[in-house]
Amino acid sequence: MHPELKDVRRVNRMEFFLNIDGQKVGPLTIYEVREKLRREQITPDTKAWVKGMEQWRPLRELGPLKESVEIQIADAGDQEITISEAERRMLSKQTGTQSTEKPRPWLRFWARCTDTPLLMAPGILSMHYALGPESLKAILLNTGPGPDWTHVVFFFLGLAASWILTEALLLTLIGTTPGKWCMNIRISRENGERLNFTRALRRSFLVFVLGMGLNYIFFQIVCHVHAYLTLTNKGKTYWDQKQNLKVTHHPVSPAGVIGCILFLFVSFLVLYQLLGQPQWLSLEEDLPSLTL
Repeated sequence: MHPELKDVRRVNRMEFFLNIDGQKVGPLTIYEVREKLRREQITPDTKAWVKGMEQWRPLRELGPLKESVEIQIADAGDQEITISEAERRMLSKQTGTQSTEKPRPWLRFWARCTDTPLLMAPGILSMHYALGPESLKAILLNTGPGPDWTHVVFFFLGLAASWILTEALLLTLIGTTPGKWCMNIRISRENGERLNFTRALRRSFLVFVLGMGLNYIFFQIVCHVHAYLTLTNKGKTYWDQKQNLKVTHHPVSPAGVIGCILFLFVSFLVLYQLLGQPQWLSLEEDLPSLTL
């Protein structure tokens, strides 16, 4: 075999001549030869010649084309490259069950419930030191004198930033969040790759505004109902459709459920330490003393 045929780096510069029905056709590039094979204008047995060869040889014997898919398809019989009707039906069933993720709104709801205190924890800790414990108690527990409205605005902006940034970082680094990890849920691009920070940040912002209603209770109810209806009817929420993202569900294990409970317990334990004992747990202070 002419050594030039084995030099892949120079294949693109090679010039092929073909013997088609007794007539010499060329020069042709390797791409033009492959195109003729695809269009069935020639066959793998068509004789070809390249500079340096001593005689004409079939295309199937030339190094650059010997392993090409065009040659393999041309050599294959109809049964090897066509799909039977039974195979087509089976493929349709498999595609229908595997290509789409069944929406599971309730799993995602519980994952978000678990995530919310965890994602807001950095913001609450920051506000605890920035505003002071008394202001924090006044805002969250409505105790003591009314808090300054600037503190209230600053507090809720801090919570929003904490939720959005923390979730975006987690999705970028590990592709999930604590609550989603417990529920065995993963967020990725359609090709399976992890989100970059910009895309994760955009998704987290949309979820906080459109999925959580800015963490305001009335808006939350409306947004949750709307997200539930969208997810069950369309299979995707607005923020995942908008960025062409994929939500993958896997079976939930008992360890995941236990993890959710532990995460929630730890979150409320931290809040308890920051805010002190809630009034509803201090009823014994209001009871009259028992005298005998």
